[in-house]
Amino acid sequence: MSYQVIARKWRPKTFEDVVGQDHVVKTMRNAIEQNRLAQAYLLCGPRGTGKTTLARIFAKALNCEKGPTTVPCCQCNNCKEIDAGINLDVIEIDGASNNKVEDVHQKILETINFAPVSGKFKIYYIDEVHMLTNQAFNALLKTIEEPPAHARFIFATTEADKVLGTIVSRCQRFDLRRIAIPEIFGQLRKISDAEGITIDDDAIYALARGADGGMRDAESALDQIISYTGTNITEKDVLGVFGLVSREAIEGIAEAVITSDIPRIINLISSLDNSGKDLRRLTAELIAHFRNILIFIQMGGYDSSLNLTDAQIETLKKQAAITNTAAVLSITENLIDLDSKLRLSLSPRILLETALIRSAKSASVVDLEKILKKLTNMKLELGGGDAATTASPVRQDITKASPIIAPTPKAPIIERPIEHKATDSLSKNIPSQYTQPNAATSPAPAINNVPDAFPENEGSQMDNLESNIALSKRVAKNPLVLEALSIFDGTIKGVKN
Repeated sequence: MSYQVIARKWRPKTFEDVVGQDHVVKTMRNAIEQNRLAQAYLLCGPRGTGKTTLARIFAKALNCEKGPTTVPCCQCNNCKEIDAGINLDVIEIDGASNNKVEDVHQKILETINFAPVSGKFKIYYIDEVHMLTNQAFNALLKTIEEPPAHARFIFATTEADKVLGTIVSRCQRFDLRRIAIPEIFGQLRKISDAEGITIDDDAIYALARGADGGMRDAESALDQIISYTGTNITEKDVLGVFGLVSREAIEGIAEAVITSDIPRIINLISSLDNSGKDLRRLTAELIAHFRNILIFIQMGGYDSSLNLTDAQIETLKKQAAITNTAAVLSITENLIDLDSKLRLSLSPRILLETALIRSAKSASVVDLEKILKKLTNMKLELGGGDAATTASPVRQDITKASPIIAPTPKAPIIERPIEHKATDSLSKNIPSQYTQPNAATSPAPAINNVPDAFPENEGSQMDNLESNIALSKRVAKNPLVLEALSIFDGTIKGVKN
């Protein structure tokens, strides 16, 4: 017997063998058990996720000599012929090459009224159904809505939005999802052990990651790497053959961006580009990694939906501890914007380096709100008292030292003297137009209608304050702000030095 590729040899034969599509399997099995069979089904999903496989299993379940049954025997003539694609009652049609009205009439409309040959149902399976012309779709409308009792339709497509709406409305639609990496990992491990292949976990994980949610792609990649290396496979072999980037490289670039280590970023990108790695795939991997960091931060730790190994979880924990939500969001936005530009770019390396350097710069930005909160906590620890009384001198000093916040009154209204202690450094920075000529002997005037720079309620007013301060270049010269920035080694968003 000639060699059979792994993807065909290990194609699921029963519902129990299907990986990653439990919602579809359960619905189909219940429909058979409850005798609630629809006249037409539409299977939508990315390539290699099991559309054709599910269609054949469903056909076997209906036409098995022991059926209709949820567990086809796979031993009777009907089951064997359906698996081989030669059963007369299961007509498989390629929508890409049989997309005209004439094809629909010849292969479906002229034969549908004939009774099944050996099974209970005549089943029409049209793959890539979105390739049919509108005329061909319209020719099927009436037949799909009211087919003969012995006829059933199964459609499959990778582009559901191109299927005529009148067709979709006559079908039960199933959306197949991309198969998760752990599920692909488990299936490849099962296949490798059964085939006598020695392959380490990192190599399997690399294959699963490169499959992009498609089981067939993963199995084909495994077949290819076996042909290249033999029965002993390492991660290095997988990365070299398929141009994938190692998990360590992804994590290293992410760490360099978070810590603003620009020389390391440039060196890593140079090394990967010189070794022929796909920079678009690298960008997608980085987006996924920073998405995991974001979820880790927001969930307060590891979430099971991430589906990561122990080593990856430990790395996420370390990187999440040295960054924050705002920085990760900014980095992710830069990378998503980069991904759209790489499609048409003739210099992807330059774009990638620029985006990562920009991301590294944004990662060092410190929110002013965080600075002020830390300053308040420091004052509480050093001077005691509650937050309200401690924050008041800060608000008062910044009100005096930041005249840009308060508009200049035509005639200052003196309500009453304000008793306060201003430091010499802050007093020297008060512009002369805001002081009385005899300021040395007279109490400082209170300026009416001056907005409270730091209101007690830190809700929407604090957001407005941050926005106003960020838009003002002059605030960057405020002595108190400068001192805060020096303490926390940060910059103000929207303010250039």
